[in-house]
Amino acid sequence: MIWEHPTLRRASMAAYFIYARSEITDAEVSRRYSELAVPQIHQFGGEVLVARGAVQPLEGDLNPQSVTILRFDDPAALMRWYESPKYAPLKQMRLESNVGDIIVVDQA
Repeated sequence: MIWEHPTLRRASMAAYFIYARSEITDAEVSRRYSELAVPQIHQFGGEVLVARGAVQPLEGDLNPQSVTILRFDDPAALMRWYESPKYAPLKQMRLESNVGDIIVVDQA
């Protein structure tokens, strides 16, 4: 494999889905969501970088129980998964079993 300079690889850049979970309201449904969501994320070209990672706040007011970070090739790929009819029932499971905040970060 020939090494490529990162800026020459492609015009589109990665996008990261970051979920800061503040509370689990139904542990069983939350566990089932994770079992079903991870294979689906892979089907849509995503990669799980951190799953329910422990958090150690350093500054500010953000203090979730855990953080999940997903990586997709670009924002469009991320949104194809997030807005897909396949994810809709899983999204509902997450909303019914967890409380948290989601942000999407574009690699600049």
